[in-house]
Amino acid sequence: MPTTRHLLATLGLAALLSVTATAQADDISDAIQEALKAYKQGDMAGAKESLGYATQLLNEKGADTLATALPAPLPGWEAGDTQSSAAGASLFGGGLQASRTYNRNDQYVQVEIVGDSPMLSQMMMIMSNPALAGSMGRSVKVGKQRGIQDENGKIMLIVNNRFMVSVEGDAPQADKMAYAEAVRLDVLNNI
Repeated sequence: MPTTRHLLATLGLAALLSVTATAQADDISDAIQEALKAYKQGDMAGAKESLGYATQLLNEKGADTLATALPAPLPGWEAGDTQSSAAGASLFGGGLQASRTYNRNDQYVQVEIVGDSPMLSQMMMIMSNPALAGSMGRSVKVGKQRGIQDENGKIMLIVNNRFMVSVEGDAPQADKMAYAEAVRLDVLNNI
C-alpha cells in the first residue's frame, strides 16, 4: 500500500514532467538560438544554416495558418484534403500556398491561396490598373473585395496586397462565386 509520502512524490514528479514538457522551447526558437550561438562563436555558415531552418519552419507554420482560410465544403459538396506548402507556389516564385478541391457529382471547384510571393507584386499591379485588369477579364465583387473573372470563369482576388485567392473549376459560375465568398478573409487579414 503506497504511503501518502510516496503518493505525493509520484504526483510531484508527474507535475514536474508536465511543466518540463510545456516549458520546452519550440523548434523555431531552438533554431534561432542555435543560429545565435553559432554567430557568437564565429561560425557564419552554421548561423546561416540555422536561420535558414528557422525561416523554413516559420514559412511552414504560415502555410498551415493560410490553409485555415480555405472554406469548409458548402452544402452538398465534399472536400478533398487541404494541401499547403511553404515553397510550392512555383508559378508565383515561391512563398506560401494552400489549396483545396471541392467535389459534387462530377463537378469540382478548386480554391487556392498564394501569399508572400515576389511575383504577386506584378499581379497586384495588373489588378489595380483598370485598363490592364480589363484585359484579363471582367471586374467582379466578392463581398467587399474587388476581383477579376477571366473568360473561363476563374475568379482572382488580391487580399491585403499579400495574398492572391483564385477559384476555378468546371462547376457553374454561381458555385465558384459561392466558394470565393466563403474564403475566410478574416484569417488572411490576421496573418
